[in-house]
Order: sequence, then structure tokens, then C-alpha cells
Amino acid sequence: MEASIMDGSGRRCGAVSGVTTVKNPISLARLVMEKSPHSYLAFSGAEEFAKHHGVEMVDNDYFITEDNVGMLKLAKEADSILFDYRIPTIGESCSSVVDTPPLQMNGLPISVYAPETVGCVVVDSQGQCAAATSTGGLMNKKVGRIGDSPLIGAGTYACDLCGVSCTGEGEAIIRGTLARDVAALMEYKGLGLQEAVEYVIEKRLDGGGKAGLIAVSSKGEVSYGFNSVGMFRGCATEDGFMEVGIWE
Repeated sequence: MEASIMDGSGRRCGAVSGVTTVKNPISLARLVMEKSPHSYLAFSGAEEFAKHHGVEMVDNDYFITEDNVGMLKLAKEADSILFDYRIPTIGESCSSVVDTPPLQMNGLPISVYAPETVGCVVVDSQGQCAAATSTGGLMNKKVGRIGDSPLIGAGTYACDLCGVSCTGEGEAIIRGTLARDVAALMEYKGLGLQEAVEYVIEKRLDGGGKAGLIAVSSKGEVSYGFNSVGMFRGCATEDGFMEVGIWE
């Protein structure tokens, strides 16, 4: 598992990769930010840091479910990566989900729905933004593969203008430095939050990459964007407004 967190105030950040017994990787990422001289720890080093700071640890079996074992078996048999969005067959409604072998990610077929990423962005009453992203990665990923979620500027970014968290095809998000590009467009081109989000989704996801993001601005604006069929998302504001959504 891997995770990252970023405080837009001073652009402090922390990230971890390759942890297998830390119950909540995002909490460990925050400790890296607050209690270490580094921004990123991985594999055995991250696990040792977690033990040193008394982070809650569990047996690896805690994360293994019967459903995921079955999905992993199917993915291996098909030599497929199971990706985290649903793709309907052309002509069918969004509620009808089927495998579409011709669609590929980095040369390998994309299979059925398997959500693994959770992201959060917040802005407080002082206009300070923060972002965090945590994931188990792609089903049937290669050993040692690291995605966008722990990479500051790719899957997670926050500054004095905005906070951004991404989900989807990590390789495409990494190539497009998606989260940082939202902030850069606001900083250097003067775009508003929604304009910046729409621009990166349209212009920065090359090679047919599928992804989405959530974002907030220091002005309290909330935005999201995706180029897949749907993206699970929710929003809550201080005045009691709450909203959840999947489709566009």
C-alpha cells in the first residue's frame, strides 16, 4: 500500500510506499511529514519507521478478502490488470458493466471494477488547503510497482492556492503531473479552479489514459473532473451542504 499527504501551508508533505502491515498508511505518511527529516519513506524503511513511532500494525491477512483473492486469480489467468473504473459496452447504459478486452493500459487489457484509491482535499476557514491520497494500487500489478498516489505533484498536491487528489491510471497521472498542473495553471496562467481542472483532464491525459481528480481552492471552491465513465465522490461544506455522486 502507498499514501501521501500535503499541507499547502509551507508545502510540507509526507509519503510512504510498499507498506504491508501498517493499518492506515495515510497516518504513517503524516508522521513522515511531521516527525522525520524526509518527505518519502518506502518498503522496510517505512515499516521500521512505523514501528518506531507506535503506528498501529496488523497481520497482512487483515487486508486480504475472499472477493479480492478471486479477482486476483481471474486477473492472473487473463494476464490482465484490474482497473478502478467501469466501462460499458458502446450502446449500453452506464449501469451495464462488462469486460472490454480491446481496451488496454500500457499494452495490457483492462478488466473489471476494482476500486483501490481514496483521496481527500480540504480547505479551512483561513483558506489553507491540504490533500491526501491512499491506495492499494492496481490489482495484479508488478512487484515493486509504485503508482501516482504517493508521488507529490502527480497524485497529490497542495499549496496556498489549492489542494488536489487524483485517482485512476497511475502511469498516465504520473506522466501528466496532474495534481501539480492544476496548481500551476492557477498560479502561472491565472485560471480559476474549475478551468484548471477541466484543462488538465482534457489536455494532460495522453495515450488514452483514464483518470479523475477532486480539488478545492483557497477561496472555498470545490471542483472535480474525470474522463472515465464515472468517479465515486462526495462533498461536505461548513453550512451543512452534502453531496455524493458517481456519474457525470
